[in-house]
Amino acid sequence: MIRHLVRPRTVTEATTALAEANAVGGHALIIGGGTIAVPQLVRQELQPTHIVDLGDLDVARIWRDESAVHLGPAATYQLLIDTPCTERWTPLLHLMAKGITGGIQIRSQGTIAGSLVCARPYSDAPAVLVAHAARVTVASAHGTRTVSVERFLTAPERPDLRPTELVTEIILPYRPEAVAHGYYKLKFAESSWPVVTCSCSILADGTAELTLGGVRVVPWKIRVSSDLSHSPQELRDVLDDHMSALTEDDFWHDIRADSSYRRRVAATVAARALRQAAARLPSPGTEHS
Repeated sequence: MIRHLVRPRTVTEATTALAEANAVGGHALIIGGGTIAVPQLVRQELQPTHIVDLGDLDVARIWRDESAVHLGPAATYQLLIDTPCTERWTPLLHLMAKGITGGIQIRSQGTIAGSLVCARPYSDAPAVLVAHAARVTVASAHGTRTVSVERFLTAPERPDLRPTELVTEIILPYRPEAVAHGYYKLKFAESSWPVVTCSCSILADGTAELTLGGVRVVPWKIRVSSDLSHSPQELRDVLDDHMSALTEDDFWHDIRADSSYRRRVAATVAARALRQAAARLPSPGTEHS
């Protein structure tokens, strides 16, 4: 039964509300865009005693400095698309946001921080943030801490976030060494969640970073030669070698697809993302900035 609803204006007000709920043995639910949490509330899958609604939070949504793009807790997919600097400085996130399931309504309401905190293996955003080598800052009444997104995602739906903590910032560092990008996801229907996703960044040294979502229980980043864009079978062999070193518990499965299917299609999804990135490689002699 919900006893308290708080709409904080500042991070301090938000973290104080979380601390107060925790002190009385309550369970606080933080709502950003609400695209995931509100349907769960309606279905009574969540039964919080306190709700902290971030709709009025006075924190910048997207800003950049000399080293990174920063996303506040209320940054939506659509705002990311509409912000001029993001296509250049966060290209994978920009590609992902344009194709988010649910169209303009979800893009305008859903927040990137909310998707990160839900930590669903099949969701687009968490794996893309890992691909960007992003970091996340969380705050509590006792201070702040910053960790890599890769460390933050400890297990399915289990982020490294304590009941008294709030995500206040996602930091996406500039990566000038990444010269071309591709993003591909496999879905069974236009309105369905992804089954497997792959973010690809080709680096200036000729290697390619592939970050797969929906294959393992957490996003999975590996490096391969970008030349494998011309040899899907070799890419499949490389991924099979990597997967053979893992245990069955490392792989994700749900009602959409079992783990064997996800492993089987991973190379196809990765090959398509790699081909996208290879097609965007700058011409020889082109300067990168």
